[in-house]
Amino acid sequence: DLPNAEKRPFATMPKVGTFRRHMPVYTNKGQKEEDSFNVFTCTRCKTHLATTDIDLANIPRRRTDGAMVLDARKQVVQLFTQKREGSQLVRREKGAERQYVHACPGCDKDVGYTSKPHEDDLELVYLSDTAVTVPWHRMKSPFTCKVCGYICQSQNQLDSHRKQRQHTEEMENEAEAKNEMKPIIVG
Repeated sequence: DLPNAEKRPFATMPKVGTFRRHMPVYTNKGQKEEDSFNVFTCTRCKTHLATTDIDLANIPRRRTDGAMVLDARKQVVQLFTQKREGSQLVRREKGAERQYVHACPGCDKDVGYTSKPHEDDLELVYLSDTAVTVPWHRMKSPFTCKVCGYICQSQNQLDSHRKQRQHTEEMENEAEAKNEMKPIIVG
């Protein structure tokens, strides 16, 4: 019904211009992806309980009950547990200990404890290895050749491997420098 519409058989839409700035794209596509975080899950219901970057080969144990110790002051520790109200008193040889219990949010099973109240800053977390599934398959062997990646069972075996293959410390330092994550500029 517009007079100009008869003259133009098709209505024209306004042109939309897009301007793209030339910006570098950073990618690590060609490099190995190294995820250093370990996920602990409940043995009963497989619920995600904790994430940490602790080295599993050197995870400390508590002498009193054999619990794994996660130190939040030195490593990244993120808990996804349900904090139980109150505390429990556990008798030990040298006295008593107050424990603030952490439970699995999925099945309500006790999985660990802290020695300080839940309101305080997280310092040490003690996890029971019978209640928590530890990703031992992700454990890095301390006896790995840095040049070729050969995994040994002892320090003596690693030394004999280095001697046999003639791997020097300089070669190991060069291999470590190559494996560092460096951004690749594309574009």
